[in-house]
Amino acid sequence: MSSEAQILPAVSQERPSLRVDFSWMFVGNAIYACGQWITLMLLTKLLRPEQVGQYALSLAIVYPVIALTSFQLRAVVASGMYGQTHFGHFIGLRLYTTSLALVIVFAITQILRYRLELTSVVLIVCMAQAIENISDIYYGRLQLHDRIIRISHSLIARTLLSVLGLTVGLFIGRNLFWGIAGIVLARAAVLLGYDARERTHGLAEQPLDSSRTETLKPCSHLKVQGELLWFSFPLGILTLLVTLNSSIPSYFIKHALGERELGIFSTIGFMVSAGSIAVMSLGQSAFTPLARDYAAKNFGEFWSILGKLLALGTTVAICGVIVSKLAGQEILTIAFRREYADRADLLPWIMAAGGVGYMAQFLGIGMTAARYYHSQIALLILVSLSLCVSSYFLVPRQGLLGAILSMLVAAFVQLVGSVLILYIGTRTRSRVFVKSVGQA
Repeated sequence: MSSEAQILPAVSQERPSLRVDFSWMFVGNAIYACGQWITLMLLTKLLRPEQVGQYALSLAIVYPVIALTSFQLRAVVASGMYGQTHFGHFIGLRLYTTSLALVIVFAITQILRYRLELTSVVLIVCMAQAIENISDIYYGRLQLHDRIIRISHSLIARTLLSVLGLTVGLFIGRNLFWGIAGIVLARAAVLLGYDARERTHGLAEQPLDSSRTETLKPCSHLKVQGELLWFSFPLGILTLLVTLNSSIPSYFIKHALGERELGIFSTIGFMVSAGSIAVMSLGQSAFTPLARDYAAKNFGEFWSILGKLLALGTTVAICGVIVSKLAGQEILTIAFRREYADRADLLPWIMAAGGVGYMAQFLGIGMTAARYYHSQIALLILVSLSLCVSSYFLVPRQGLLGAILSMLVAAFVQLVGSVLILYIGTRTRSRVFVKSVGQA
């Protein structure tokens, strides 16, 4: 499982066009992002900003825990590194770690002594993310075997049913908890009814290996899963740090400014997520080609793909800043409420910070595909420190603008560091390859 040859997926040599994969992932993620947008609109229009702040705080608590316990197993599956390991072992491991995440989140709510209302919201949000986390591992297998369209179908179905579940839950329960409970039911229905079905993965029509029948059901083999856990642990740390960096400003805002300001900040910050549609779509589609090219020492093509990704990130960022500058207040007024539109001055700044973050995120995908795990960990620790220090000084003094400036500082540190790591790494590896060829 450690040899570089195993990074090449055992699939057909005919690879679908990156443009086709991107188109399907873009459609799926665009609809998914629209669903997130509608979710936030419903929450802001039907609930108080304080309750929106509770939702944002719940995500800030749940996301890092789920990220750590996911161990980026989807990336391991999608890159084809699992060799002869049964896919069911990945499912079993994901169920174990997701259950651990639920326990950790509950422990956090007890340690921080949250009141019952907030604790229940945090736990139901964790349940919703846990189900999505289980679907994610099935996406890894679909991605490995170039069934991107199936991932798009799942995202679309999950989005439509989640919005319906949220609407019904808010209508029946009249509070945040029941709205999120509706999302939980919707995501569970898609997981069981589509993501985990053999027909979705095409196992009935074309078995992967004539010598065995691959199962999509959870398997338990502690030795094998222990090896997978050890192999994937650096990826879990990476995901934790990435997610934690997105949550750190929320912690400082909650402490210094309160739940209401946190609700406003998270709502305006969602505009950055609109731009991340293209980032996620192309990043997910490009991961496997990047891993293949790097393993094959095709560094020219590797950098060519990264260059296209960076160009896209820059374009999205510039468009976001221009639109937010020209029509930010009108957009916030229509989408949310007047109290959110009153802070439209923050929108260009947060789009600029998000744009730098898009480019750093693309480079992070490249480093993961190249398996620069330890370098990434060191870089993200540096990013976390810069974010904490800048937030500590800027948030109490400049409020929400200080939080956004802290994000901009951290994103710039991550961007520069990522460029240096990839440049030095590929240059060194290229020299070693040329030297070995010459000796041969």
